[in-house]
Amino acid sequence: MNELSKPQANNLLPPEQQILDAHQFLKDFLAKFDQAKRGGIHDFMEISLFNMVNLAIKNIDAYLQTGHHEVSATEIMHIVADSYQKVLDGIKRNLGNMRPVNFK
Repeated sequence: MNELSKPQANNLLPPEQQILDAHQFLKDFLAKFDQAKRGGIHDFMEISLFNMVNLAIKNIDAYLQTGHHEVSATEIMHIVADSYQKVLDGIKRNLGNMRPVNFK
């Protein structure tokens, strides 16, 4: 099994272990690019992930600042998914307007 398929093979593990494995997988993946030149596909992936998480945190903070007496975990998951989708939609829109990019 190659390293990139490990997280998908974890469906039988307890959720806590899946979370730890996913975290370690991302750390290991990003560590592979320490010596890579800036501006590569790995940077695109890192920035995309950062933008998704950053927007989700911002939107969760806004949700919590409105003074909810009871926080809905389901609503938080919707906020996260909507935030990710907004970033992905922006990426797709921008890719449609880009000039072709080639590997070096």
